[in-house]
Amino acid sequence: MGSIVNKIKTLNVLLVILVSVLLLSFHTYLIYFINSSFLSGFLTSTQMGLVYIIGAIVNIATFLLVPRYLRKRGNFKLIMMLTTLELAVLLGIACIPWNFIVILLFIIQQGIGPIIFYCLDIFLEQSTEANYVGSVRGMYLTMYNLSPIITPIIVGLVLATNTDYWKIYLMSALFLIPFLLIILINFWKFKDPEYPKIDINKTVSHFLNSKSVYDVFIDHFLLSFFYCWMVIYMPLYLMKNIGFGWEEIGIILSITLLPFIIFQIPIGKIEDQKHDEKMLLIFGFLIMAASVALLPFITDKSLVLWATILFVSRIGASIVEVSTETYFFKHVKSTNAGYISLFRMTKNMSFLIVPIIAGLSIYILGIQYSWIILALILLVGVRYTRMLA
Repeated sequence: MGSIVNKIKTLNVLLVILVSVLLLSFHTYLIYFINSSFLSGFLTSTQMGLVYIIGAIVNIATFLLVPRYLRKRGNFKLIMMLTTLELAVLLGIACIPWNFIVILLFIIQQGIGPIIFYCLDIFLEQSTEANYVGSVRGMYLTMYNLSPIITPIIVGLVLATNTDYWKIYLMSALFLIPFLLIILINFWKFKDPEYPKIDINKTVSHFLNSKSVYDVFIDHFLLSFFYCWMVIYMPLYLMKNIGFGWEEIGIILSITLLPFIIFQIPIGKIEDQKHDEKMLLIFGFLIMAASVALLPFITDKSLVLWATILFVSRIGASIVEVSTETYFFKHVKSTNAGYISLFRMTKNMSFLIVPIIAGLSIYILGIQYSWIILALILLVGVRYTRMLA
């Protein structure tokens, strides 16, 4: 009887986390694709890249401090504090007219946003049985990726007649209010696991020497690298080089992101049954690299053609995403906050590096042929995947 009650409690917690990640995802993706276009209104491409780099540095520094805060205050207090700050920052971006202040707020938002997802990771890990990691991660990622199907269309409709970006930032902020209430109601009595004291040098050293964890970390970083390159430069490329408006770009992005809804739950179940993340990772990286390599040769302003090729690229990305998440969390538990911090830093590590590499590629080859460089970088994932145990 006790086991049945515990299972019901676990299912309730899982449902709460899935609803929470959906709300947080709507908050994130409403602004995710417009940030670069918004900043390009008053910054050059070089200045915009610098802002992303500074935001990434702030995020990495914050991530390194998170384990210490978790030991002192706990996960509930951390997620409540960061979400409240995120809400205030977005309201500031929406309402404050001074560019300098907006840039500072944008950097803060880049620094703290991913850590809220990290806090949800801890809640999720504490309620997931080892035999169901793939399935649970598949559901979690599917809920996370539902909003990108809808938000680009919303953004396209709002920005179709004017460039009132402030409306989008305000909408993004509003999604944090129910998120805060759900966390407050359901997790205020959350019992934190024992977070070991982390020596950064030792953690990094152990991480580098833990071959399988390190190799899947590289794979996950390459996925983040792909996302970062796409989110900064693809909307600008479609708008300025191909000639699409925001309404058309919104439709393209919505179609592009459908694979994350279609494939991730089935892939998670397959990986729980077959335990063959390695083969699926190689397949995913090859799809991503091949589709990205074709981008320079598509010059027609065809919504169907662009939606199709970007859709295919996200088939590969959806496979790589759920496979890296499943493999990593099968080897790392929630108590190892240092490893999870490093894993979640991949997003902002990519924002630190992509503006430099992409900027050089665009400078040398032009933006049209810079996609070939991205395709070659993605092939590195095949090498590291083959070395997984």
